[in-house]
Amino acid sequence: MSVSNKQIIPILDMFRLIAALFVVLVHYEILFGHFVIYGSFGTTALSWFFVLSGFIIAYNYPSLDSVEDYKRFYVHRFIRIYPVYFLAVLVSALFVVIGFSALGDQFFTEVRRPFEISYDLPQEKDNSFWTLATIRHLTFTQSISSIETLKLVFNGPLWSLVLEIYFYLAFPILLFLLKPVNTMRRIIIAFIIGYALQFGLIQYFLPDVERYDVMNLNVTVYTNPAIRGLEFIFGMLLFKAFALMPALTTDRKSNLLPLFLFMLVYVAINIIGENFVPYQYSMFFLAVPTVTLLVFAMARSHWYPRGVAYKFCLWAGGISYVLYCFHWPLMEMMQFWDILPQSMPFPVHLFLLVFVLLGMSHLIYKWAETPMRKFLYHKLDKTRESVSH
Repeated sequence: MSVSNKQIIPILDMFRLIAALFVVLVHYEILFGHFVIYGSFGTTALSWFFVLSGFIIAYNYPSLDSVEDYKRFYVHRFIRIYPVYFLAVLVSALFVVIGFSALGDQFFTEVRRPFEISYDLPQEKDNSFWTLATIRHLTFTQSISSIETLKLVFNGPLWSLVLEIYFYLAFPILLFLLKPVNTMRRIIIAFIIGYALQFGLIQYFLPDVERYDVMNLNVTVYTNPAIRGLEFIFGMLLFKAFALMPALTTDRKSNLLPLFLFMLVYVAINIIGENFVPYQYSMFFLAVPTVTLLVFAMARSHWYPRGVAYKFCLWAGGISYVLYCFHWPLMEMMQFWDILPQSMPFPVHLFLLVFVLLGMSHLIYKWAETPMRKFLYHKLDKTRESVSH
């Protein structure tokens, strides 16, 4: 089934940008040393992306019934993901390799790269290491390595795109396996089983340390495909529940109250989790059910803006992916060259940095991603009417 046959849900695009900004604000503290928001707002934003991805993919492709359906699915996913990903890897790799060639390990200090995301890199990082690391990133195989932090060496946030690719590869199988889950009761049971399984996997992969934090859980739990991959399945289950509801129509009155309530619950859970719940559970696991219901509330809000508001939502959804892929290397570059002097007052520095990141994301989206996607659609799928989604 083609994306063009589906009702676009603008509010989901708008919240993509908000979630990406949460990630930016959390990473701002890592690179520039100023607290902005609780780290769990960034880590649970990734859960939001994963659940949303599972929902949107199942929404746009509820079935794959022919070879042509499979071809269209994988062509569309390649065009949606790879152009920006390729550019982000290229820019990040060039920056890191050139910087390391000039300064050695001091480069990582200059950009405030945390030791915990580079602790097992080889001491000798010659040209062959950097070449292999680049090839692995370009082929989404950086997570399949004996070097646990290899997937973080150029551009840490790109680890989540590897999970996205794993999900795409597994999607036809998951469609088949979830086919019997076709009633609300079965959907709820499947979600409970999946959530319990995620808890069990977290317990299994916890490292043997005295105190858990974002650094020692980053590789073992937070970026673990076996643990986080379940969140894509939760998104698929969410679509199944969504499909049992009345169809979306633009003439129905919007209902934003459930959305506001779940937003308050989401904020409360993150605050409570940060202060009262062990970190291994509060960093994303605790919020997964609320995040899932939040996506559902957005999808069922029946909010269909027009005119400028509609265009803003599409723009927000468009640049959010670029912002997510490019914010880390751009922030490291600003740190390295002191492009935005840190002698500025903290709020001014933060505001200008976000403004620059949004501006750069817009330029990349308009002048690089959109033309590349149009070209690829023209070559690979001429039936595609839009490149917005």
